[in-house]
Amino acid sequence: MRRTLSMLVPLLAGLLLAGCPAASAAPGEYRVGVARIGDDYHFFAPVCPGDALSAVEVGGPEPTAGAWWAASGPADPSGRPAEFVTLGDDGPFRRVTVRAGAGGLPPDFRATAAYTDGYGGTVEKSISLLLAAVPAYPAGADPRQVRYLTRPLGDMGDLAAPEEIRRHSTCAGATDTPLRQMAGSLRSEAPRRVDRAMLGRDAVDWLTPATPEPVTTEDVAAHLCGNGPGFGALVAAFGQERVWREPDFDVETGGEIRQFAGAYGRITAAEAITQADGRLGCERYTDGGTEYHDAHRVVMPAVTGADRQLLYCEESEHGAGRCTLLLARGDILSRVVVQAADRELAETGARALAGDAGAALAG
Repeated sequence: MRRTLSMLVPLLAGLLLAGCPAASAAPGEYRVGVARIGDDYHFFAPVCPGDALSAVEVGGPEPTAGAWWAASGPADPSGRPAEFVTLGDDGPFRRVTVRAGAGGLPPDFRATAAYTDGYGGTVEKSISLLLAAVPAYPAGADPRQVRYLTRPLGDMGDLAAPEEIRRHSTCAGATDTPLRQMAGSLRSEAPRRVDRAMLGRDAVDWLTPATPEPVTTEDVAAHLCGNGPGFGALVAAFGQERVWREPDFDVETGGEIRQFAGAYGRITAAEAITQADGRLGCERYTDGGTEYHDAHRVVMPAVTGADRQLLYCEESEHGAGRCTLLLARGDILSRVVVQAADRELAETGARALAGDAGAALAG
């Protein structure tokens, strides 16, 4: 994973917004706001260049509170900024995990926006507000013209227009703009086929699922040797990822398995694997802040259900082994990444999951 960050900054009642710590390749800060227009509550979440708004969740003021509404996976895979969201409106999203609760928003609520960068990295931004403090405007008002509450105190100094909020969202200078696909190039059944390509949570019975369900994300076929748009790598659309980890997981050498699946339209998934395969040959490269070396192809029997496959293994600077299995069937890509204490264990894990991954891909 190129970068995975969590920048959850709850704006609790009575507290002023604290600046978010900057990351080397992530937005320094996203600032968001809420306004009421007629009977609807609108959430403005500006999108930095290169990023896309991937999910919105609304619930109680604490992260542990249950969700009132949760939706993810933009209906438009091209990454066009969907910055204005009506809370509880499923329309812009293709996956709704929690339908909007009856009776309207809770009186004290938390709204969270999740962004993805096209390379498997995510960043989140939250705001907690009292419902009574949200500014109200007449039905029919233009969401682009009203002012949004950006802090919980609710005085006039905390109201801001969309462009003001955008200016306060410090974006990192994009070095590589993700090459996303347009909706018209993708097959209508692609999202359902991506879902079917995902392994079940019990497929890896020697590790523990990190999340109960797959998470919506974006990524290229592989990060091998710094692969990205500069080398022609396209972002797979409708991406889903599931993660399993060993107890007391250590990020440097701990056991972890990540499966990602996504769809292609401008090219086939096999062509996406061929593009990644062409990057093999570098001595070393950095991925997600960790240096890897000795990346090489590994020969394995043909995987039933796949029309193109690639298995390569490498070693991290910490001595851990990592093996990546790429499988293609038509327009759908499945990727399984296994990290283990050494390369032999990682390869064993990748081989063990190949059959199940191929069967899911063909399902």
